[in-house]
Formats: sequence, structure tokens, C-alpha cells
Amino acid sequence: MSSFAHRFWQYQKERFPLGILLVTTSAVLLSTAAVLQGLGYPEIPWWKYAALGVAGLSFMLHTRIIDELRDKEVDDLHHPERPLQRGLITVQELNRLGYANGGIFISIHVALDPLSGVLSAGLLLYSIIARYEVGPLAWLKPRFWLYNLVMLFQMVLLQWIAYAALTQSVDWPNAIWSHGWGILALSAQLEVARKCLTPEEETSYRDSYSSRIGPKGSAVLVFLLTLAALFAFDSTGLPLNRGLLAAALGMLLAGLFLYGKNPIRRHSQLLQLSAVMAYVLCQMALWF
Repeated sequence: MSSFAHRFWQYQKERFPLGILLVTTSAVLLSTAAVLQGLGYPEIPWWKYAALGVAGLSFMLHTRIIDELRDKEVDDLHHPERPLQRGLITVQELNRLGYANGGIFISIHVALDPLSGVLSAGLLLYSIIARYEVGPLAWLKPRFWLYNLVMLFQMVLLQWIAYAALTQSVDWPNAIWSHGWGILALSAQLEVARKCLTPEEETSYRDSYSSRIGPKGSAVLVFLLTLAALFAFDSTGLPLNRGLLAAALGMLLAGLFLYGKNPIRRHSQLLQLSAVMAYVLCQMALWF
């Protein structure tokens, strides 16, 4: 087998697209800085935002690996083309990588602020419990909508932990809480868009949104989640760049229309790209 670095590079291209995640994470950090500056918080050194970016990417890779390991038996049957299933990477390698990234996540938060370190440890523990689906999570697993909502909730917790690291407090004005809910809505928008598939890609396991409510229904859901995010951002009371918001909605609507009308592979990819662009532009609307 080729080197682990080479195999991991291929793995991330398929299951953890680092280039896109760098863009989306940077957008979140900029909108976070915009909210703190708009609320009059003291200027925060740029390296703290960079450190939180590394921590966020580490946590997202950790949870990506958790998902891979938790769903292995299902994916063995329904997605044999995935990297773990075809032997590109092993369970042992993913385990080591997942725990290493969890350690990076906690270490950065502990270094930035003890409170955020404690909160990050709690979030990491939750993600590990989710892997083994113990207690209520076992009950949740067959309940597609509720299960995915609970899993996505980790993203708003991640955002609020970042705020704890930056402000060294959890006593925040409403604008910070609203910004976190907006991040959750945009994260859900990306997740739904990612699982807007073509009929040929659907499986009997029905693990996509398009398999549950059809191409048109899932396209509408992506749009509604984007509107929810904009409502949350508007609730911060901070100025929003209307031009960027109009561009975000325009591109998103074009992608949604093409996919909803004719859900072929090219249109599915365009929808996902337009969702990423909307995600970034909505965040930038707080900065510019």
C-alpha cells in the first residue's frame, strides 16, 4: 500500500474536502469577528481566530471519522465504493486519526481559555458517545429527521465554545446567541444540499434527504434553512450587506431550480456548489 499521507489525501478529497472546509471555516471566523467587533468587544488577536480555525477543522474531521466508523456496517452494504469500504484506509488508522484530532481540539481550547477547554471536552465526549449509540442515541438512530438534527446540533455548540474561548465568558448579548443559531441553520443547509442526490445514487437505506422528500422537497428545504439563517443573522441587530445577500440567494435559487427540475448528477453538483457559495456570502454579509 502507498504511504498513509498519500492515502489520507485521497480520503479527504472524497470524504472531507479540506479546500472547501477551509473556505467555509474562514467565513465563519470572519462573521464571528464581525459580530464581536460590532458589539464593541476588545480587539482579539488574529492568531486566536486562526487557532480556533484549526480546532474547528480538527473537530469536524474527528466527527467525520466517528460517522465513518459508526456507519461502517451500513456503508459496507450500501456504499461499497467509499474509501473505508474499498480498503483505501483502515479502521485502525481512522481510530488513531480521530483521537489525535480530538486531542488537538481540546488542547487548543484549553490553551485559549480554561472554560472553553471544559466545554470542548464535553462536546468531544458527546461525539464519542454518539459513535457507540448508547442510551437515547440508539433510540434516535432509526428516526432520520430527529437523529440528523441532534447530530447537527454539535455545530452550534462548536460555535458557542469558540465564543467562550474568545470572550472568556458565556454571559453574552442576544446577538451572539442569534449568530450561533444562524450558523446551525447554514450548517443544516450544507448538510441537506450534500445529500440531494440523483435517483441513480439513492440506496434502499434512504440516507439522503432527496430519498425522503424528493428532489423538489429537498431543494425547498435547503432554501428554507438559508432563510432561517438570514433571519437569525438579521436578529443580531448588526448591519448586513444586502448586495451579498441578494447574490447568495440568487445563486442558490438557480442551483435549486436546476436540481429540482432535473435531478441529474451535474445539477446535484451545481446545487452543492451554490449552497457553499450561499453559506460563504451570508457570512460575508456580516463582515462587509
